[in-house]
Amino acid sequence: MKSKDFYKTTAWKWFSKYILLSYSNNGAVQCATSGKWYQCNDKRICAGHLVKVFNGNHTNFNTAFDFRNVMPQSDMENRYKGGNELVMMQVVDRVHGVGTTQDLIMKSKHPFKLDKYTLDEIAKEYRLKFNELTKTKGNPWKK
Repeated sequence: MKSKDFYKTTAWKWFSKYILLSYSNNGAVQCATSGKWYQCNDKRICAGHLVKVFNGNHTNFNTAFDFRNVMPQSDMENRYKGGNELVMMQVVDRVHGVGTTQDLIMKSKHPFKLDKYTLDEIAKEYRLKFNELTKTKGNPWKK
């Protein structure tokens, strides 16, 4: 699976919305690495991976949908600053506990096949979680 195809999957859509809404406060979310605030539905904020899914010739699906590995991140930080990896490592360990970064790196070394069935199951899981979360946090994407 290519990068552009992965980020167009329904699984990624629901997972990334769940990430942003989980970290939100009154519909706004803070970039984990720059500290800037954005509305959840702003095109300039996305869900950024610490351990990258696509890294050169290596593909890592094992941590792609691991909640601990993904945090709100501005498009500028995520795409144009390479994820600001050193800051992201510090934030991940502060939020999820010391050693989480090392756990994620070790987890990424194990092969994991991401097939259509698995993507469909992940999409269902995070759509339900997202819808449940909207009951308390609202839905910034609803028009």
